[in-house]
Amino acid sequence: MKKILIIVGLMIGFVSYSQDKKVKVEQEGDLFEVTFYHDNGEVSQTGYITADKKLQGTWKSFDLKGEKKALGHYDNGKKTGTWFFWNANNNQAYTQVDFGTDYRVAKIYEVKQTSQFAENDSDE
Repeated sequence: MKKILIIVGLMIGFVSYSQDKKVKVEQEGDLFEVTFYHDNGEVSQTGYITADKKLQGTWKSFDLKGEKKALGHYDNGKKTGTWFFWNANNNQAYTQVDFGTDYRVAKIYEVKQTSQFAENDSDE
């Protein structure tokens, strides 16, 4: 009976240890780099937080397949600058949102990007 309990205990320990982490935190100076994961192991979000738990700097979000969903910047917990939100069905189309100095939405653009290269771009 004692052996069975030890085996069951070890199995439970191995199963719980082998489960993927949902969050990874690493300290970098005064900031903490945080990475959140989807259930399938793909990165969900990554960015930095301050010691008082405010979002800071560049943050990136990804879907379940690892495709980019959003990219933007935080300043002391508030969205700032230009943010990009990619269309879930078409990674070439995105919405650009510009935040003003008062951290409020200033402008919104819908962009349908093409992947064509300039034809005469060489110096030959």
